[in-house]
Amino acid sequence: MEVTKQFLEKVFSTKRMERYFALYPDDEAKAISHYECNLMLAESLYVSLSVLEVTLRNALCRELETMTGREDWYAIFPTTPGLRSLNRYITEAGQHITARHEQITPSKIVAELTLGFWVSLLNTEYERTLWQALRRAFPYMPRRER
Repeated sequence: MEVTKQFLEKVFSTKRMERYFALYPDDEAKAISHYECNLMLAESLYVSLSVLEVTLRNALCRELETMTGREDWYAIFPTTPGLRSLNRYITEAGQHITARHEQITPSKIVAELTLGFWVSLLNTEYERTLWQALRRAFPYMPRRER
């Protein structure tokens, strides 16, 4: 199958592909090559990103369990001022698990939460509520940078 501008726009959308074809308006082959290189670059980063996600998740989860003294540490969000907004992530994770007809457990909730959720815990809005506990997730980071 020949990969063409028309094919890529149909499969990936015109909006997604427009930046590549705008860079090379007179050279469709070069635009396609640029997109293919971008895919290969993204693929090469996938393993590193996956490792980052799992290790960050596990480290933060461990500290949240220690902080709350419970495996379902997220259960405190609805009643804790400053953390209520995080409950939407937990609710969404639970809905995904239920949609698969699986039982909701703390480990499944944790696994279902997105990298965006874990990164959001490091936002400054949680400095007073979470950071004292979460800083321990980074034991090799110099103290002054934690």
